[in-house]
Amino acid sequence: MDASLGLRVIQPLAFTIGQTKIPFSAESLVSDDRNAPVSRSRAVLALSPGRDTGVQARDVGAMASGTIGRNGRRIEYAAGVFRGQTLIYAPRVHYRAVAGRLIVHPLAGWWMGADWYRGTPQTGGAAKRRADIEGGYERGRAMARFEEIFANDGALKRRGGYLTGVWRVRRELEAVGRADWYTAKVGKPMSSSTAYVAGANVFLFKHLKVGFNAGAQHDQGPQGWSSVVFAQLMPFF
Repeated sequence: MDASLGLRVIQPLAFTIGQTKIPFSAESLVSDDRNAPVSRSRAVLALSPGRDTGVQARDVGAMASGTIGRNGRRIEYAAGVFRGQTLIYAPRVHYRAVAGRLIVHPLAGWWMGADWYRGTPQTGGAAKRRADIEGGYERGRAMARFEEIFANDGALKRRGGYLTGVWRVRRELEAVGRADWYTAKVGKPMSSSTAYVAGANVFLFKHLKVGFNAGAQHDQGPQGWSSVVFAQLMPFF
């Protein structure tokens, strides 16, 4: 749930206060109905702030954001301070944090950027540090996006990322493919896993999407490969 007030002073500067999404990770920020794969990648769910604590990437705080430039070449930014407790269902361990995001669009359709997050625990637990590099292309029928997230929770280091591609076959049908990877403890043997999925989204009527993804996942440890299947019926507006 978002519950915030915003004020745009000029195009390059706007202020937001209240509960909103933390400015970190392209896939974390996109809404469920706009995310092409049925599920977000494991790296984003495990490492992106607010996703890792089960509050859907949200926090309460104050943020400045804006866009500099126009047309195909522009810079987007967002930076804020957050209290670590949502209005409802607040996580037990919460962090006072600062976060920022900078995205550059050098050419029409192309973008690249970096995100960062630093959280100080208020109720016990390790300090949380996150860094993200990301980029992509979106124009016409094609979309591609990648991310790599680096996480430090005290002495524990984790990392992961994904590469997603989408091709709009026709207006009501798009093909989807994704590879994602996740390391639960950097430097520890058999702590990494990789997953591959492919599938399609079918857009029914005006506000209904049916998604299906299937593939394989190489699990952490010696277990080897296992099958992965996701299905979803998503209304959107």
